Amino acid sequence: MTVPSKAPKAGCAALGVRAHSGWAAVIILAGSAQEPEIIDRRRIELRKPGDENARFPFHHVESWKLDRAMAFIQSCTKSSNGYALTALSDIAAHLKKRSLVLSGCGLLTASGRTLPDLANILASHSLIHAAEGEFFRDAIADACARKKIAVSRVKEREALTWAAARLGLTDVRLKLKMDALGKPLGPPWTADQKLATAAALLVLAG
Repeated sequence: MTVPSKAPKAGCAALGVRAHSGWAAVIILAGSAQEPEIIDRRRIELRKPGDENARFPFHHVESWKLDRAMAFIQSCTKSSNGYALTALSDIAAHLKKRSLVLSGCGLLTASGRTLPDLANILASHSLIHAAEGEFFRDAIADACARKKIAVSRVKEREALTWAAARLGLTDVRLKLKMDALGKPLGPPWTADQKLATAAALLVLAG
């Protein structure tokens, strides 16, 4: 986690999240979309550290009978939702100390395809991968719903293009803006942080 020393003006903050298997990269922006400030950068855990079964829950139950598989997935859902809620509550408390309110979350997604029921998911290896991606995104969305924070789902492959268009920037100018935002923080400043920042920018831009 990196927190700049500069104190922002009171107002709203936006969350950008790129979820992975068992964890998520998070960026928090304040200010305006034209002049944003990164308030925080975090990695949040969405399952018990070291529990590889909870990291890949659908893979773990691929060969199980349906009732047993469903019970395990439900248990993992409850656990991951709890981890996400704890992380979001901690972020909200951190922002409150800085006179900021979390107004929205930009949640990066893959294709956004609708998934079938569990039996059909477990019958397809590609759907198992897709389901695990959605599983941890849904944990973030559930936590936001509980905290009454609006969620905007943004397709990863479109996030940077949308952000550039919304801000009236070329792709090159957006890249320079991203580099400038990340430079004071130092590494890591990878695709995770850049895409999460784009999602948060879209929330700030309304």
